[in-house]
Amino acid sequence: MTTSDKFLSELINRLGQEYVSVDSLEKLVYAHDFAALPKFVKLLFNTTPDVIVRPKSTEHVTEIMKLANEYKIPVIPRGSATWGFGGTVPVKGGIILDLTGLNRIIHLDEKNGLLTVECGVVWEDVIRFLRKTCWELPTYPSSALSSTVGGWAATGGIGYGSLKYGPFVKNVVKVTAVLPDGRVIVVDDNSDPSLSQLFGSEGILCVFTELTLKMVPKNEAEMPFMANFSNFANALMAAQEVLRLTRPHSLVLRTFGFVRTKDYVESDAYFFGCFNDNRRDVYEQYLKLDSIVNRYRGYLVPEDEARREWEERFYTLRIKKWGPSILGNEFIIPVHKILDMVRYCWQLGNQAHLDVEVEVMFISKDEALMFPLFLCDERKPIRYLMSAAIAKKVLDVAIKVGGRPYGYGLWNFPFMEIAEPEKKRELERMKSTLDSQNLLNPGKTIGAEVMLGLPLPGKLYSTFMDGVWVLRKVI
Repeated sequence: MTTSDKFLSELINRLGQEYVSVDSLEKLVYAHDFAALPKFVKLLFNTTPDVIVRPKSTEHVTEIMKLANEYKIPVIPRGSATWGFGGTVPVKGGIILDLTGLNRIIHLDEKNGLLTVECGVVWEDVIRFLRKTCWELPTYPSSALSSTVGGWAATGGIGYGSLKYGPFVKNVVKVTAVLPDGRVIVVDDNSDPSLSQLFGSEGILCVFTELTLKMVPKNEAEMPFMANFSNFANALMAAQEVLRLTRPHSLVLRTFGFVRTKDYVESDAYFFGCFNDNRRDVYEQYLKLDSIVNRYRGYLVPEDEARREWEERFYTLRIKKWGPSILGNEFIIPVHKILDMVRYCWQLGNQAHLDVEVEVMFISKDEALMFPLFLCDERKPIRYLMSAAIAKKVLDVAIKVGGRPYGYGLWNFPFMEIAEPEKKRELERMKSTLDSQNLLNPGKTIGAEVMLGLPLPGKLYSTFMDGVWVLRKVI
């Protein structure tokens, strides 16, 4: 789909030339997100936008959506594009709605601990702002150095602090959102649609423009910790006992390649995290941790090393330098299935001759967010395509053991019908109600469309990827 001169002229008249770009090089930048695209994708989808728009206000977003409806042009909301599932990649051209310009911290209610921000503000800026106050964030993403508040709201909202304070949606009071037809609504737990219905909808139902977040009082003490183990099974059992007997702010388990990226780690697995509470409780919890680690034949590293690991928690993808590329997926899985899934990921890596890195972030005593990474090289397109099927193989098994994808976007859309059929029905119903012209982030999450608007059946996509996996043995 291409935009007409008339549309561009009207868009510029309403917003101003400085907010609109049709530069060819800029379009290429916006034709992908964090993840590298296999070349065959460009044969199926028109991933290059026709125009890039950078709004600075809710009113701008409203004008853009109204105009897009008038001309029937797709709109693809985009934050920092740190999510690697194709959620911000166009599938049939259209308008990229770059929301990073809505980056103001609007107001802090010091009395009640409520912070109102625009959707494009980066989490790191929020964290820095709060250092001057008596409040702090209850939860934030592992990509906090570059990801936006609105982007995390759209893509799941599970991260550091979720173990103690719950997911992001539980720590939001209200949001201002623009619907696909340009209407502006204020959403809370009691509205229709509600926060829980719009959060995690991956940009297909609305555009978040302002969010009011709950803060928590700063704790009296904070104690990072890190424990090394000679094998993954012991590390996992120790981590589960830590969950039962203590109250960590966060707990993350890593194994395989990650331990080879630091000269001070000499184990096959380790976990790290942080206690935050009053001084007495933090000290008592740390003593319990020490006892647990010793019981499972691990050892706690010195405090300075533990603090360094905690301070580097936002660099999950530092292993990419060993790649030079990575393939991966994220899924939520029952804790009692973690060991089986890690072993399966290692098995797949051996079969594909790829190094494997695994991160497990516990989000409750019963569930964890698992993030396997497979090191590869996109500069070898045939082998990269063959290896790309590994992400599907991992999800196939994760779903069989009771897991579900953390996100769907473009790459994982076939799995929603299998993993969360009721959620898919609800999203389809809401999409039909709120976006009858299918203009807001079309061809994602609940179904994909190739060029000319033809649907891409999930089973066909899955069969193709299974075939690719088989072909890797002979190519």
